[in-house]
Amino acid sequence: MAVDERLYIVYAFLYGITNAIAFAWVRDLTKSWRWGVLAASLWALSPGHILLATLLEPSELSLVSVSFSFYFLYRFLKTRRPGYASAFFIALLVASWARSFIQIYVLVILVVAVISFHIMANKTSRRWGWTVLNVVLVGLIFAYPVKQFVMFDTWSTTTFGGYHRVGMLHLEPRDVSSPSAQGTNAPGDSWTSIEDQVAVASGTIIVAEPPQDIIDNALRFSSRFNTQELVRDNYRLEAAANQYLRNYPLESIQALFKSLGITVPEMLNPTSMYTNNVIVESLPYRGIWDWLVSGWRLLLILGAAAALTVYQRRWSGIVQLSRRYAWLGLYFVLILLPIIWSNRYFPDRQDEGPIWTDAVRQKMFLALPVSVFVIVSLARAISQFQAKRGQDSAGSNHTRGNEHKI
Repeated sequence: MAVDERLYIVYAFLYGITNAIAFAWVRDLTKSWRWGVLAASLWALSPGHILLATLLEPSELSLVSVSFSFYFLYRFLKTRRPGYASAFFIALLVASWARSFIQIYVLVILVVAVISFHIMANKTSRRWGWTVLNVVLVGLIFAYPVKQFVMFDTWSTTTFGGYHRVGMLHLEPRDVSSPSAQGTNAPGDSWTSIEDQVAVASGTIIVAEPPQDIIDNALRFSSRFNTQELVRDNYRLEAAANQYLRNYPLESIQALFKSLGITVPEMLNPTSMYTNNVIVESLPYRGIWDWLVSGWRLLLILGAAAALTVYQRRWSGIVQLSRRYAWLGLYFVLILLPIIWSNRYFPDRQDEGPIWTDAVRQKMFLALPVSVFVIVSLARAISQFQAKRGQDSAGSNHTRGNEHKI
């Protein structure tokens, strides 16, 4: 209990830091401390944010580090100062320690990012030094996936990586078997594995047994969900998913779209419903708040913000904005992908189907840039309206003055 009490103090600081990032980002974009205070206040009052800040697990630390990474990436793209790019990679490194955001497919994109950021940065004498630091940081970010591959023969950094892979493809885990269970006598082919040959011939999914070394490592480093049985399942199910993607690409695409029907509705639910929380449940405004920022109301707010932005900047301005902040949009998508395909089977509960998802909580990692976008679009719209109203009022006064002279 004493440890938990001290953790609540730490998490209170993290909670305040997230609110401060919202203030700084909105103030930077609107040049108004009032809009910044509004953004920080909304984040401080959000039932979903309060839930994460009082949930003693890595979610709030992940939220802080990911929010910092978004903000520092924005600052780099705006100012082209190389120090902000390094700050982005540092925040991303912390995020990768707190939650499994980084998967192997991100490596190529981050390498391209380091090169692009070096070219884009202001031509200062210290630009090369920042780039060397960025290379080191990217290496540290991918130390964890490399460790996973060396120890468990997988690049996945997710505890239930195999269950996620077959979940988003809607493959029944119990349908995956080993060659020994099938008694394969298929003809040899130097171009395809025996597993793929039998899979094509019989329509079943057959994978090899996991190597003994990863089973031994699983026994040495066993803890809670990280068990020998789960390592076996992840190895078997990841291989099955890879085989299915190769042999049935069209069916795989259809399954991925089917998974969106599970995760997207979950993302539209309020985060405060993730688990029971006496603080959140005591908030007098929780009901109206959750109703307003969920379901079709949330989609309506986002649509209105997008429409206002297009109206304010016109298409030429949107194109210019997209060119300058393209990396910010790409980073947003990279965080979004594992959330919208986060549905999976739950071990020992396969009969329920691949419906278990954390999307209602993980969507909070994208909530800050979305909130900033909505608030800034509203601030700009009100500012333009006030400016136009002031011009109309000035024009009217000038006309009345001329009439008096006449």
